[in-house]
Amino acid sequence: IGQPKLPKNFEEDTWAILKDAITAIFLKQKLSCDVEKLYQAAGDLCLHKLGANLYERVKKECEIHISAKISALVGQSPDLVVFLSLVQRTWQDFCDQMLIIRGIALLLDVKYVKNVANLCSVWDMGLQLFRKHISLSPEIEHKTVTGLLRLIESER
Repeated sequence: IGQPKLPKNFEEDTWAILKDAITAIFLKQKLSCDVEKLYQAAGDLCLHKLGANLYERVKKECEIHISAKISALVGQSPDLVVFLSLVQRTWQDFCDQMLIIRGIALLLDVKYVKNVANLCSVWDMGLQLFRKHISLSPEIEHKTVTGLLRLIESER
């Protein structure tokens, strides 16, 4: 009889569900299915040794959305206090979104990431992407650092 085989488009179909969910999370939209189903979908991919592809796809999808959120800060308020509040709101939204994604991808961290040397958890990968995209924009990096230094100076 042989070993059972995965459905023909299992990986692509499962990824499509997860990708839609990641997009909805970053756009602050309602998820099309419950978080438990998404958690199970990520777990199923890992169970069938598809964790490497899933990790890279999650990373790529997160980077697309993080890049867009950070790029939206370019050209924003010249007032550094207002600008810092925009950065803080972007950071808080990002943290909230990555917490949801990390929960969905928990089995990816447990079954795949922890067994691969030099690979960051989904949460840490998100932090690295956020940091990378802040530093890729000289304007954002300069305004953030200058604003923080001025706030520190004003408190002294």
